Amino acid sequence: MTWPFRLAVLTDEVSQDIEAVIRFCRDYKLEAVELRSVDDQPLYKLPDERIDELATRLQEAGLTVCGLSSPVFKCELDDEAQIEEHLGILQRYAELARRFGCRYVRGFSFWAHGPFDEALPRIAERLRGIAGMMEAAGLVYALEFDPAVYATNGAKVRLLLDAVASPHLRALYDPGNDLWDPDGEVPYPDGYEHLRGQICHIHLKDAVRTADGVQGVAIGEGEVDYRALLLRLLADGYDGYLVVETHYRLRSQLTEEQLKRPSGSAFSEGGEEASRECMDSLLRLMESIRPATEQRRL
Repeated sequence: MTWPFRLAVLTDEVSQDIEAVIRFCRDYKLEAVELRSVDDQPLYKLPDERIDELATRLQEAGLTVCGLSSPVFKCELDDEAQIEEHLGILQRYAELARRFGCRYVRGFSFWAHGPFDEALPRIAERLRGIAGMMEAAGLVYALEFDPAVYATNGAKVRLLLDAVASPHLRALYDPGNDLWDPDGEVPYPDGYEHLRGQICHIHLKDAVRTADGVQGVAIGEGEVDYRALLLRLLADGYDGYLVVETHYRLRSQLTEEQLKRPSGSAFSEGGEEASRECMDSLLRLMESIRPATEQRRL
């Protein structure tokens, strides 16, 4: 059986060193990466010369860049100066997307202060402007739900997508993020069903909710029903990327700030070990599903 989707990894969940990431990808026969921070800097802060070096090196290694994880609109909804700054950052990401030959730029929906329903019209207005920028650039803004922003789950992202109604604004589905959702959305099937038909990109992480808070674990060992989700993606013919976003460490605890703004060496420290555990767990899960799907076809 051949899976319709492809696997990738967020580079800074492995290392800030692109050579370490390339070795990781070779070990797991990955064909793509998603870029967020490299060389201890967010991607958009790197000079053009370094961007060219990275693009060349990844191409030499046979790796596609499947997406760019930007921090766009992790800012205040009512602060015009911050919004203008983030629009400039997004313009830089549009340039980077062209250089790396990828279509998707991940972004958010503003730091949450107050009820989502009250903020929805203003968020949608800003996202319409983003959709226009993306259309002009031939790109897609992949809107991710996150517990720190207004759209904390799939249901809220869907409301924003419906309000804007542009093919250049689509959903980034991260079922693991639902485990932090203050509204308690079930990652699968509920989160998936809200976004079905609008998903352009998928991040994978897993966690368990405990009395001490949400604790990240290897994919398939937490509360997300990844077995059912993978089977559903197979049935629905999803042919995009599944990007491993480990988001935990084996020998330390990521801080709240690192979870909200992942970037740099402190965030990546210990990432490769945890990401190998995550990838091994995901591949075991996929292999366990394979016989059942093949038997079903007989």
